Amino acid sequence: MSREADYLVFAAEQYRFAKGLTGAQLVDLFEKYGVAKFIMDSFEIFHIESEQNMIAAVDEFIEKQHRECDIAGIDDETSKKCL
Repeated sequence: MSREADYLVFAAEQYRFAKGLTGAQLVDLFEKYGVAKFIMDSFEIFHIESEQNMIAAVDEFIEKQHRECDIAGIDDETSKKCL
């Protein structure tokens, strides 16, 4: 596994624990908003920062994606992927 993929697993678990999510909830959230790609694309920054900073950045990313869905009129309750 690549360093980036290893970090994605680590980041996903840290986020899941921090937010009290089940594995299924985490997968749904990450798929809906493209979070795994965001984490992989941000690996160079995230792997040298604290877990708290990564979690905050993921929260901001999800909120931004959610707002964009609202603006576009996409019903993210029924859409598996809102991007």
